[in-house]
Amino acid sequence: MKIEKLKNKIPEVWAIARVIVQHYGHTKKFAKHIVAFAIKQEMNFRDVQLAEFFGIDPIGKILGYKKSPHPSLFSKVRSRADPKIFQELYAWIIQDRFKGRQIKLIAQDSSEIPARSKWDKEARWGHRTPSKREQEDSGEKAKVLGFGYKIHMIAEVEDEVPLGFSIEPANKHDKTMFAKLFRSMKKVFTFNCLAKYLADSAYDSTDIKEELREFGIPPIISRNGRRWRNSETPKDPDYGKRWAIERIFSRLKEAFCM
Repeated sequence: MKIEKLKNKIPEVWAIARVIVQHYGHTKKFAKHIVAFAIKQEMNFRDVQLAEFFGIDPIGKILGYKKSPHPSLFSKVRSRADPKIFQELYAWIIQDRFKGRQIKLIAQDSSEIPARSKWDKEARWGHRTPSKREQEDSGEKAKVLGFGYKIHMIAEVEDEVPLGFSIEPANKHDKTMFAKLFRSMKKVFTFNCLAKYLADSAYDSTDIKEELREFGIPPIISRNGRRWRNSETPKDPDYGKRWAIERIFSRLKEAFCM
């Protein structure tokens, strides 16, 4: 988003943020820090870059930052703010952003979130795929076990915007989260007549494909090799855009320390 467009949108987002934070026992002043996180995500900043940005750009003055804040401020805000505050504000921003627009390309995937402690009673053991660097450095197999959680997400690919997500124990298989995320998204957003669904072989399921076709959305899903079938990557030219969701995961892990 261009800076000028961002400036014009801030008063409206800030007003919504003030209403939301008050529901969770914070003052109206706290809302500016929540809006700062929305700017951070939009501009793909790290905490240090965000602090520097507010020190030199008029947007900082608009939000009431008299000088460049210390980057540690944003860590403190993360620890104090109920995650539902971010969720509610983000839901409003996304619905406003796609008002009057139709979605053409959506992708679904999951990413691991390691448990902070082996004593975490809600975490579970589940299969994970190490990054290529991990596989090269340690010689790990394509699939290993990890203890913790998974964030399951469905996202708009062209603008790289998450449309829905759920955090579940790591043993929850990816395809079991399709219905929950797809149906909740379908209630809010509208699809282009040329819309496509992009996913890896974890979502190679007859039930998923049938439900997508009911809504007229072609399932562009990698084939999972089973028995007599060989694994196969779709030939559709848009399938390569599925990697946008991996970039979203990468930004979220940096922004929220997942």
